[in-house]
Amino acid sequence: MKISRRKLILGVGAAGVLAGGASVLVPMVRRDGKFVETTSRAKAVTGTEGALPKEADAVIIGGGMMGIMTAINLAERGMSVTVLEKGDIAGEQSGRAYSQIISYKTSKEIFPLHHYGKMLWRGMNEKIGADTSYRTQGRVEVPSSADDLEKSQAWVESAKVWASDFDAPLNTRFIKGDELKQRLAGAKTDWPIAGFEEDSGSVDPETGVPVLAEYAKTLGVKIFTNCAVRGIETAGGKVSDVVTEKGAIKTSHVVLTGGIWSRLFMGNLGIDIPTLNVYLSQQRVSGVPGAPRGNVHLPSGIHFREQADGTYAVAPRIFTSSVVKDSFLLGPKFLHLLGGGELPLEFSIGEDLFNSFKMATSWNLDEASPFETYRIATATQNSEHLDAVFARMKAEFPVFEQSKVVERWGAVVAPTFDELPIISEVKEYPGLVINTATVWGMTEGPASGEITADIVTGKKPVIDPAPFSLSRFS
Repeated sequence: MKISRRKLILGVGAAGVLAGGASVLVPMVRRDGKFVETTSRAKAVTGTEGALPKEADAVIIGGGMMGIMTAINLAERGMSVTVLEKGDIAGEQSGRAYSQIISYKTSKEIFPLHHYGKMLWRGMNEKIGADTSYRTQGRVEVPSSADDLEKSQAWVESAKVWASDFDAPLNTRFIKGDELKQRLAGAKTDWPIAGFEEDSGSVDPETGVPVLAEYAKTLGVKIFTNCAVRGIETAGGKVSDVVTEKGAIKTSHVVLTGGIWSRLFMGNLGIDIPTLNVYLSQQRVSGVPGAPRGNVHLPSGIHFREQADGTYAVAPRIFTSSVVKDSFLLGPKFLHLLGGGELPLEFSIGEDLFNSFKMATSWNLDEASPFETYRIATATQNSEHLDAVFARMKAEFPVFEQSKVVERWGAVVAPTFDELPIISEVKEYPGLVINTATVWGMTEGPASGEITADIVTGKKPVIDPAPFSLSRFS
């Protein structure tokens, strides 16, 4: 993952400049992409029938990748676990991800989550006895410049040391010549060298989490869909109940895996989660004979990943920061992340701004919450961006001229300003743990789920969670 890419995915747009008091505003234009209610594109998961349980050892708020993997890890340790999802399993972020499973060029703090996550993914299908769609396929990334190549080579040397803490060594090297030509079959450009992450993988987002959720049910995990959590109650200074639209569940352990909704949920508890939403667009196109296999990232703005069914996920990697109320509140904290790169960031001001002022930010537990209004929501797609990346793909690989668009969709991620996820206890609410704010959910999910379960059960975490602590924002 390039540093510039991480900066761009975290861009707060022109609102950040506004909040910082800049005298000259970055031009804002209306772009395709706004926050709307939608339907899930993930494989349907049937929820548990009947009434909510009166109690559970642990309650998970959110049925995406982080929630399901946390539930699996806790259930495997003998705990009774209930997952509460306001809409459908994997209905939002986890069903709309690009879903490459990689560690290449991640930071020292993030690398353990990705490297260990890849290890866990490689054994996942065998472990659960079902096909999640995971495939180890290899990933080629061509450097954008001589300087980028030098930095990439330095990263590989550092990552070899970081990987020594695990049973699996770093499996990334540089390729050229015939080997690179074979990986980029049919490319018109004679690319000289590329980083090759041999053990990178791929998961189809519409399949991965639903299959894992079905496995969780075999472990006894109860999953309730269309059941929004309004908040939590405490007794004796500790978490005691989770209050939902359908009643309350007694518990001493709660894990929030709410993705883009975590900031709103915690805000109602008086806890600030400094995240901002960023929009992106994705698509699938049909496979064609002779097309390059695996996962490809080219500096010419071409990014695609082969899916298990033979289609290709194609991402324009152009991000839109839609100006909303939180942009003004958090803009100054994100300002240091603004600045160029090889990937464009566009700013948008429109309906989202006005709608953000209308959304409730506080409510009583006997009142309907925003989570009951937005069962499944995401950003609309930007067809202009999607058309452009597909055109670049066909120009570089003429074989894709025969390929057709199968599906398109929009997505939202909600990163922190320091680019790290939050995997942490909440000191103000003993018994509450947060696992959220990742932009690499499918890669990090298996590792972060295990770490979260370690925190809940008091076991020494497999990876030190200190860099991901909520207290770092104090």
